[in-house]
Amino acid sequence: ISLGSMLFVVLMQMIGADLRLGTSMASRLRESAQQRRTLELIRGELAIGSSWTVDPAVSHQWPCGIAGRQPVLAISLDSSSTHSSFPAIVYSVGAAPSPIWRGQVLMRCGPAYGLDGVIRPGGRPQNRVLIDGLPKEGLGFQARQDPHSKVLHLALEQAINDGSGRLRSVAVF
Repeated sequence: ISLGSMLFVVLMQMIGADLRLGTSMASRLRESAQQRRTLELIRGELAIGSSWTVDPAVSHQWPCGIAGRQPVLAISLDSSSTHSSFPAIVYSVGAAPSPIWRGQVLMRCGPAYGLDGVIRPGGRPQNRVLIDGLPKEGLGFQARQDPHSKVLHLALEQAINDGSGRLRSVAVF
């Protein structure tokens, strides 16, 4: 009976470790997918924009307040375009607007999207959290333009596993 009990305890510990590993992997996959979707959103908005500015100075012309966050990327929209009546879409990093978010957040300020996935012309601007869990040190979202070309390098990093790990995605546009 004692040999069977010890074997049972060992098996339970192995099953518990396997469940923790599975949960951790599922969390990494979920966060990785969210990072890819965020970078795809930015790619799509770069495609409709007329230009972009890396590390822009705060402007009173932006449709939303920055609330102490650091602007990282501003995508200028052509006013003659049917996409929007707003001058820019701004991505900023900083403190979360409410305690439901983990750590620092990446926020998007700009025209709203409709249910069809297209920017609603004439709609009100929205300031929305795109991704949370950005590390407290550093920006978590970085944009860098190649000095010799018009290539934009984006990097997105999140703290995972209660801050003990990092997950990083990069894109070049």
